[in-house]
Amino acid sequence: MVQFLNTLLNKDCLLGMKDLPPDTFDYALTSPPYNRKRNDKYEEYDDTKENYYDFLVEVVRNLLRITKNHIFFNIQTNYYNKMDVYNLIGDWSNYIQNILIWEKSNPLPASGFNITNAYELIIVFGKKPLKALHTYTKNVITTSVNTETTTKTHKAVMKQEVADWIFEKFIPEGSTVIDPMMGLGTTAISAEKYNCSWFGYELIPEYVNLAHERIISNRRMNGLL
Repeated sequence: MVQFLNTLLNKDCLLGMKDLPPDTFDYALTSPPYNRKRNDKYEEYDDTKENYYDFLVEVVRNLLRITKNHIFFNIQTNYYNKMDVYNLIGDWSNYIQNILIWEKSNPLPASGFNITNAYELIIVFGKKPLKALHTYTKNVITTSVNTETTTKTHKAVMKQEVADWIFEKFIPEGSTVIDPMMGLGTTAISAEKYNCSWFGYELIPEYVNLAHERIISNRRMNGLL
């Protein structure tokens, strides 16, 4: 077991995860950068990887090793990454237990006759079938794309409502959850809301500081401090 649960470390996730023993956590929830190459979402991070597919594979490979149950992997296809994402789905299909859909009710319209991208994927990897905690749980969640956590330095914050939905529908209370690309701490905030323990890595020091601020603010707001 990780000695420091409810801790966010400023570290490259691939370096951190390789030192963790098998089956360290019950679940994983994360959303990697999407390799947009426009660099319009992160002030502190260059969202460009020449070997994006290899990066995704290494993240998934490590998470399958250190996670007992399921990995919720939120990603959106775009012009630059779609082949990598589709290859990931094909190559790792034996471990995909479901693909959940986050539908956006008010996506930014595409220009001209291009198709407006109104959804993101939540690929669920694991070694056993995914079961919900409640009856009649659909595999689609619909929200607006507006978020109260958008900042000048990070405009791609995971939607808190989506993270909450994953915890509510699929992750039992008391579970341990890792987010290897924590960003501004959305997974941690949802974990504490649903009485779970969390652990995470984040590469950018500025985002680590902002995540700590958000986590502490939410604890105060909920009377936990």
